[in-house]
Amino acid sequence: MNKFWMAAAGLLLSAASVNAQNAYDALNFSKADPVMGTARYSAMGGALGALGADASVVKDNPAGLGVYRSCDLTLTPNVYITDDKSVGFNINNFAFALNFGKSGHKKGYVTSSLGIAYNRLKNFKRYSSFRGQDLNYSMTDYFKEASSDAVYDESIRLGLLDEDGNSLFSPDALLDNRIRYKEEGSMGEWNISYGMNLSNRFYWGVGVGLMTLDYTQTVSYDENSLNVNGDSWYKDEYCEMTGTGFNFKFGAIGRITDFMRVGVAFHTPTFVSVDQFTNTNMDYNNLNDRNYINTEIDYSDTEYDLQTPLKVQGSLGFIIGKRALIGLEYQLEDFAAMRLSDGSFDFDTEKEIINDRMKQTHTFKVGTEIVIVKGFSGRLGFAYVTAPVDQALSEEYNTTYPVALPKEAMYYTGGLGYKGETFYADLGLVFKNQKECFYDWLPTATPISEESLFSTNIMATFGWRF
Repeated sequence: MNKFWMAAAGLLLSAASVNAQNAYDALNFSKADPVMGTARYSAMGGALGALGADASVVKDNPAGLGVYRSCDLTLTPNVYITDDKSVGFNINNFAFALNFGKSGHKKGYVTSSLGIAYNRLKNFKRYSSFRGQDLNYSMTDYFKEASSDAVYDESIRLGLLDEDGNSLFSPDALLDNRIRYKEEGSMGEWNISYGMNLSNRFYWGVGVGLMTLDYTQTVSYDENSLNVNGDSWYKDEYCEMTGTGFNFKFGAIGRITDFMRVGVAFHTPTFVSVDQFTNTNMDYNNLNDRNYINTEIDYSDTEYDLQTPLKVQGSLGFIIGKRALIGLEYQLEDFAAMRLSDGSFDFDTEKEIINDRMKQTHTFKVGTEIVIVKGFSGRLGFAYVTAPVDQALSEEYNTTYPVALPKEAMYYTGGLGYKGETFYADLGLVFKNQKECFYDWLPTATPISEESLFSTNIMATFGWRF
């Protein structure tokens, strides 16, 4: 069995543990996709924090509402293609902005806008399948340390492990191993925001974000003996998590000159309540003993709280006459500040991992919009996110199973836009390259394998100004 297969198998065993409220889940639910939104927002790499006047900007900088000069209604359907070539459909954005005031004023209060917007923050859809054959290795070897006590005890009762946790499954037989891993669901956020324009020079905004979480994970393991007995076993792990949370956002934009704008924003942590359901089943077929067993091994229904890190961002916007826009943006998040809590569980191990292993991430965005001909624009963008986890595993964090640690992520974006008197339509394309490092269960300073996961999003925005 090659080392990549061993790493992939262990990765899935660790990722799908039925006790799923761990540090890596906290990271998964804390980190949003930085370029998800309207087609214009996505096509410009999400770098609109200082430019405003877009329905997705409110999730970054609510001061962008102050730039609006009219009421606005948008809808953004999205088609996404995952790494395994599966295709899905969802709504990236829905928003309504109500503008009021006296736009003719030059000093003091000019206009303000109240906005309600839904923005999808992240898609979890993913499917992977790994398969390998080996003479001396069984996936039951992982059950001693990598599974729950119930799975361990049941494995002993079924004869898969001895009392010391050593594998007994079809010794000296060629084994065919397979793991299937599936994730589904998404994170989204409703934003209720207010922004104001003062003297056409200063814009400020506040907002509240209401986050929703819907996540399912199914992992199936099967192992078949290729000897004459044909023994086999099958284990299925299912985890479902739903949650709601809230945060507050504050932002400002300053029009320094007709050419340049500066934006700043601050997001409080998101306080999330998670409801988790898990279930584990195992089948064992021993043809030699004419023994077939199907049993529900483990079941749980728990609740816990997650606090994500706060976020700060700064942005620059450049307006080149009526021909072009350029946006630059920087975001900072410290994932060592994440917190897990539960009245009946102390999370001491998870807290140690978060404090020592998680780190700050830096997100850089750049985007441009150029008028091609009157009413039509072309857009390009790029976003880069640094790794949120320390990649150098040490002996003090030695585990009995391989782990996959997310590295940097890169987003290549582009699109086209049409703008009429009242109606506008945009097309956006986002190509994502997410890197991961696989580590064996005896951690070393270097990973045993590095992989890149690719995904594509194609979205179209339809909007009306009135």
